[in-house]
Amino acid sequence: MESALELIRRHSFQLLLLDWYLIQADFSAFWSTIDNFQPNSCRIALFTSPQLNDVIAAMKSEMSDVLWAYQNSAVLKVKIKDALSQEKPSTIVHSYVSQWVDSLTDRAVTRKTSLSKARKEFSKTFLSQILSQNKMRHSQLADAMHITARTLHRHLSE
Repeated sequence: MESALELIRRHSFQLLLLDWYLIQADFSAFWSTIDNFQPNSCRIALFTSPQLNDVIAAMKSEMSDVLWAYQNSAVLKVKIKDALSQEKPSTIVHSYVSQWVDSLTDRAVTRKTSLSKARKEFSKTFLSQILSQNKMRHSQLADAMHITARTLHRHLSE
């Protein structure tokens, strides 16, 4: 996964074929990297055997289309060609955030995480996202939150 993220950071791609289940392992970090380094790329989710909930989640997260293992090559070619010819719509921030929250919620439920621990994890991840997406320093975010930089650092490092 880390080598894929490094390639995304270094090179520009017109098309990204993304294994939906693989990117769920660390959705927020992966998606943040794609948004920051590949904002105009066409994104297609790959499934072995798609389930309706996963396909809906993929489309909500701005995938151009979905492909799966048992489609024939003619269909795959047409879908990729169509996806590449589409104009990328402007990013809808709430769509990304809702997908990200759903992902965190699903992981918390799967791991049977306590509510307080899930809230703390959500808070840390959310603040980390703000820092990375806005290229903000810890002190700037702390000032905006009306807390000390030390308090923010302690919260993020727990």
